[in-house]
Amino acid sequence: MKKSSLTMTSLLAGLSCISSLSVQAIDLRIDNVRLYQAEQSAFSQPSTLYIEDGKIIEITSSKAKSKTADKIVDAHNNFALPGFIDLHVHLGASGSNYGKEFQYLPVESHFNSNLYLGVTSIVDLFSFDSTLNEASQLIAKQISPNLFYAGVLFTNPGGHGTQFGGSALEVTNFAAIDGLWQQHMARKPHLTKAVIETFGGHGSSLTDSQLTEIGRRSKAAGLPYFVHVSTLVDGKRAIKAGATALAHGIFTEAVDDEFINLMVKHKVAYIPTLAVTQNHSAEYKHQQVSSNKTLLATVPDKLQHCLFDKVAKPSKWQNIIWQKRQVAFQNIRILAQAGIIIGTGSDAGNPYTLHGSGLHNELQALSQSGLTNAQVINAATIDAAKIINAAELGQLKVGFQASFILLAQNPLNDISQLSNIQAVYKSGIKIDRKDLIAKNKKLIPHGEQCNVATTIASTAKKTIDDFSGEIQWQAISDTMMGGQSTAKLAQQDNMLSIDTQLGKPAGFGAWAGMQVMFDTPIDASQYKGVKITYQGSKVPFGISVYHSEVQDWDHFSATLQPSDSWTTVEVPFNQLQQFGFGSQKNWSAKSLAGLSLVWRTTPGQQLPSNKNTLQISNISYF
Repeated sequence: MKKSSLTMTSLLAGLSCISSLSVQAIDLRIDNVRLYQAEQSAFSQPSTLYIEDGKIIEITSSKAKSKTADKIVDAHNNFALPGFIDLHVHLGASGSNYGKEFQYLPVESHFNSNLYLGVTSIVDLFSFDSTLNEASQLIAKQISPNLFYAGVLFTNPGGHGTQFGGSALEVTNFAAIDGLWQQHMARKPHLTKAVIETFGGHGSSLTDSQLTEIGRRSKAAGLPYFVHVSTLVDGKRAIKAGATALAHGIFTEAVDDEFINLMVKHKVAYIPTLAVTQNHSAEYKHQQVSSNKTLLATVPDKLQHCLFDKVAKPSKWQNIIWQKRQVAFQNIRILAQAGIIIGTGSDAGNPYTLHGSGLHNELQALSQSGLTNAQVINAATIDAAKIINAAELGQLKVGFQASFILLAQNPLNDISQLSNIQAVYKSGIKIDRKDLIAKNKKLIPHGEQCNVATTIASTAKKTIDDFSGEIQWQAISDTMMGGQSTAKLAQQDNMLSIDTQLGKPAGFGAWAGMQVMFDTPIDASQYKGVKITYQGSKVPFGISVYHSEVQDWDHFSATLQPSDSWTTVEVPFNQLQQFGFGSQKNWSAKSLAGLSLVWRTTPGQQLPSNKNTLQISNISYF
């Protein structure tokens, strides 16, 4: 009996020892890894990394005696960098073209693409609640990038951000800021974003006092304050208003001493977003985005087809920025030399700037600007973390999050190695990169087919519509983008009536009208133009003839005047002009896609009447 008792005691003691070892065992040990050290702009000698509960708990030399761990990985002297941080993304957009060919992908796709390419933290600078809720649900159930967000942004009435619909924080006057701030804080944001944008001088922006008040509240709440700027004047306004970071930057003007001194004095960071301003032009001219297949591994085939099979000519403003890119590069070099923190933001979600790969495009562009390889790496890691006050990100040190990438070659010698990733770890867990590719390939973008084979145009009949048969037209308005304008159609006695009411102007103004889309392209080259017989309206309105190659709403248009009595107006094709905000096309009447009549107002514009009625009895070619 005594012997049995001793045996039991020994067994229990042994189990206790095993249990103790199990409890004390470290989650993960990575041997023979070279860790990036930002302060020295160098990699360490081969080291051993110990990770527990997603954090780095100890770092020793590889020559030191190793501690036990539940899992042990030999990194084979790979080079470890902290996970990259993209300081400017929009999870509600996929990187597709806007307009007819817009393609929607769920947030899961963007999370997967970021993790695949080592982007372990992202900052969403403008997404609506539905998108952020979708992201929150994903984070709760799967490995995801760290998400920081501003929610929606502060802007002037009808300003930048409102063109996407939804509910931006429109500052109508100073007194309105308090209520808008409460809405902002209710979203539990990690930072604040405000916009200084005048749409080329066609609208008003937030005032200095409004910008300053938003900045004051952000500082009191401990929130970084990002301000969207694009000109030197606006950059200075943002700094004086309390911005902690400039989103975008100064692309076509050289920064001056006043700007530099203000940046230094107020310790403002600079996030230039070169990718979003250059990618479209770079792809159009050099196939620069599509040529790097490694960066596109998680991009669904349909989206690649829509973007790369037939690249539309960049818009006028994109061409200007592309032609002046050396100015943007020089500004970055000057600011870096002055000690300004440069951060990496891609503006992913915009056309040709894809999630994950857009950040790598940004790294390439920063390198082209003249930053050293170490400066580029720091911009995406330690400096990006400082900009958003992320104390546990951006470095590989004890107490920091164990999110990092492994590279076979030293990126300090060759910056292109940043995309030659061997492995990605997020909070101590190795990412199955092949699985992310497979998951994303199963996600089919929602949107119309792109680059559809050209159909031979039918010869146009002289009469487009005499309104004697079934109604062919449809009402259109800015409600598709969150606006409040309306249009109603009624056909009777060989006449079509349209009643429009313009709501509050959004980013592209308020608009309402009607359109007819042809079943197949129409060749009207044997005619000189369009003729319309109508009466009514209290204000001028627009007629647009849809060219098959115009996919971004920048249609060929002319203005028609109101008339109290029936009148017939001829609109020659050679008088039609594009507005100029989209891709410029050469006019041809050989492939027409439709027509529209639209009443509109631009931001800040006041019309004599927002309600208009028009009757049309005939539309034809002449």
